[in-house]
Amino acid sequence: MFNTIFYKYPKSTEVNRVLPKNKLYDQGKVNSAIRELFVTQVEKITWANKLSPQTLNIEAHEQIKEIQIFKVVLKGEELSEEVLLTIDKAIQHPIIFEVTTHSQHMRATACFKMVGASGSVTLSEYYSSSWQKRIENSNSESTSTDNRQNLPLTLNIKALYEQLLASLLPYPLKEHETFPELIKRIDAIKMLNKQQQQITKKLSNEKQFKNKVKINAELKKIKQELKQLTPSV
Repeated sequence: MFNTIFYKYPKSTEVNRVLPKNKLYDQGKVNSAIRELFVTQVEKITWANKLSPQTLNIEAHEQIKEIQIFKVVLKGEELSEEVLLTIDKAIQHPIIFEVTTHSQHMRATACFKMVGASGSVTLSEYYSSSWQKRIENSNSESTSTDNRQNLPLTLNIKALYEQLLASLLPYPLKEHETFPELIKRIDAIKMLNKQQQQITKKLSNEKQFKNKVKINAELKKIKQELKQLTPSV
């Protein structure tokens, strides 16, 4: 996970519209358990900003029309990913969430969203920044202790989306790697790390030398694959 980055969004992108929670989960046609999560975990959802070619004066792209910034204020300290999934499925455009807990800790979180020509939505897992404490400024407005950075300079809205999401990912892009390829690589690393933990545990419990040799060979193979995917490993 990289250092926490929160961005400063231009005035031209401001929406600041509170979204009724029931509109989001009704549109998603969810069950009563997920509705209950919205009721018990979420205090308020605000559509804070719309990043688009029009609001930012940058080039359009056929794959990404605009990016939404949603601020989610929690009643407590927990937020189920089911809530975020429901919102992401209800909104066609990519979303960057800024989540604030009851104890005034804040983090950014988002998944990689691809919208097909037919309107079908494909979502990756969620990636998040570290939590950061918020403080009150002189106007009694809650702000992050982190100085917000200006948006990265990009040629088009798709490149901006990838830059915003890249700040939340555990690994950077390799040379000549596309963004979907990066997401696929991160998923593969996660799967291999899980396998490595399982095999390491299996090795520690194995008593027979012959079996230990075989398990060690499996472990070595996984470590080699991880090294190829993450040169720092």
